[in-house]
Amino acid sequence: MRASGEAMALGLELSRYVADHPTSSDRDDSRQELGSLHNRAATLRQAVDKLLSALPPDAGINLHSLRRHLNWIDRRLEENAPSLCVQDPIDIVRSDIPGVLKQFDKWYASQSGLDQDLSARLKPFIESGQLDAAVRAAWPIFKTRMVDRFGISEAVDGHKLVVAIFGPNGATAGRLPDEKREGYLNLFKGLYALSRNPLSHNDIRPNPAEAEAALLLISTTLTKVEKLPAEKRPSKEGAGVTS
Repeated sequence: MRASGEAMALGLELSRYVADHPTSSDRDDSRQELGSLHNRAATLRQAVDKLLSALPPDAGINLHSLRRHLNWIDRRLEENAPSLCVQDPIDIVRSDIPGVLKQFDKWYASQSGLDQDLSARLKPFIESGQLDAAVRAAWPIFKTRMVDRFGISEAVDGHKLVVAIFGPNGATAGRLPDEKREGYLNLFKGLYALSRNPLSHNDIRPNPAEAEAALLLISTTLTKVEKLPAEKRPSKEGAGVTS
């Protein structure tokens, strides 16, 4: 990331300047080097501004610490006192920029249509590249959530569970429009056959693209299905979730 790189470069240049000019008399003869520090600080601010311009204005990200460090650097350089802002670029790299990105990640997750609980539970597997483990873990979570949501027997699983949820007389009948319910029915019949069953009964590694697609569909379905009304309503009312 350019902003972090510029902050690191400024920090190194500040440290080198202070080491080369330990006394105030040395610093009086270093106008050219001070000018270079000013230019480096300006480049850092431009890089930070570019980073911030890419963030959504409604994300509510707290930029106080980042701006405080940038302003402190500018102020101390204007005072020809670089030694007083050596730590600030380091703080920008170690704390401020990671903090901004963490806030953005949190905001982005809140805007996502993905199921937050499922995403959090699968995150360790996904971050370590264990997509097969993530998919294996996702299916029991899906089953438990659906069983709890619709009061289905825990003994029901696989094809029978899909029918119990999305079949013509299933739990979502009357809560989803028929065409959408049938779409989910066919989709999850296929997912169980192509994703869940092979992983449950065989020691295989799934295709990464197929695994990611399965996880996305499971997560999105959990989010949408749990928004359905608690009581059945006639399908002619068009009750259900939107795509």
